[in-house]
Amino acid sequence: MTRRPRILFCCPVPPDPRLGAAKVYLEVAAGLGRLGWETTLAGPDEWATGAGGRADSLRAYLRTRAAGFDVVEYEHTDLPFPRSDFPPGPLFVARVILLAHHGLTAAVPPRPGLRRVVGRLVYGRARRRALAWEVAAATRTCREADAVSVANRDDRAVLVAHGVAPDRVVVLPYALSAARRAALGAADLAPPAVPRVAFVGMFDPRKGMRDFPRIVAGVAHAVPGVRFRLVGTAGMLPTAAEVSAEFPRRLRPLVEVVPRFAPDALPGLLADCSAGVFPSAFEAFGFGVLEMLAAGLPVVAYRVPGPPEMLPDEYLVRRGDAAGLAAAVAALLTDPGRLRAARAWARARAGDFDWDDIARRTAAEYARRAATGPAAAGGVS
Repeated sequence: MTRRPRILFCCPVPPDPRLGAAKVYLEVAAGLGRLGWETTLAGPDEWATGAGGRADSLRAYLRTRAAGFDVVEYEHTDLPFPRSDFPPGPLFVARVILLAHHGLTAAVPPRPGLRRVVGRLVYGRARRRALAWEVAAATRTCREADAVSVANRDDRAVLVAHGVAPDRVVVLPYALSAARRAALGAADLAPPAVPRVAFVGMFDPRKGMRDFPRIVAGVAHAVPGVRFRLVGTAGMLPTAAEVSAEFPRRLRPLVEVVPRFAPDALPGLLADCSAGVFPSAFEAFGFGVLEMLAAGLPVVAYRVPGPPEMLPDEYLVRRGDAAGLAAAVAALLTDPGRLRAARAWARARAGDFDWDDIARRTAAEYARRAATGPAAAGGVS
């Protein structure tokens, strides 16, 4: 009898499903568990307990524990050490949640205000040095891994350009469970009577904070009576009042802010929305996009790493083109026939991203690599 394969996930954040990075590890672990794998999820409170930094702590943890598993997964910035430092049996997989390298090339504008601009001038050089160090650590981590899991093709191209062997980088997108898609897809596909535009995600500079006022103003100019609902904004700005303050006074009545929500509440928050926006500077994938699609909302996003894995060209605009994004949303909202068809397409498109399917692909990929690479002794089957 073939024993069950064992996998250890070294989650970079506490394993809380409300955290985006944790959600990925939890969902992949659950999917592999349904396939019969023995899964162990270790948060930083278990492995980041050594006297050194995160990387040294993870190295020490894996030196003593990795041999008991067939596959070990960890974040792509956290293990910049030679592969020979660790047991040869397991397949070592670096998982990219948000590729560090994009921080060097994707310009993220600061928050408006003199203090923020001055702070960027004063501390910008030190922050860039810190980012460069993180990118170097990420590059070495990925070069030394037996395999690297990324969620989009842009990330793969960046890593290959930084010297990671192309055959080591596999694209495995994120997904939703069938139950989650069903819950989000319970609403009527008929366009709501009041046009309402949704956004799901934190409200910060990377997610489009600087562009949102122009987006709201542009859509409102073309679509009288439009409203916006920003969901899950808490992060840099923890309260609704702080988010609202980033908009001109004349726009604030148009924008409803929901800083936090229970996962079960999201279907209701999206049920009376017509379409979605996602003006992020870069992503690994963009769970917010997929959740809005599952709710029947066509989403217009910037053409950056992540969203193009889900969206066609007609729903993508150049990064930073707030006016173009607003125009694309307005064009949908003012054409009822097109909007109805787009809502049906969105829900169907979400069905292409299923966690059980991704788990099967992940299991097959890991088994193939374990059978042909340095982890062959581990016995993944």
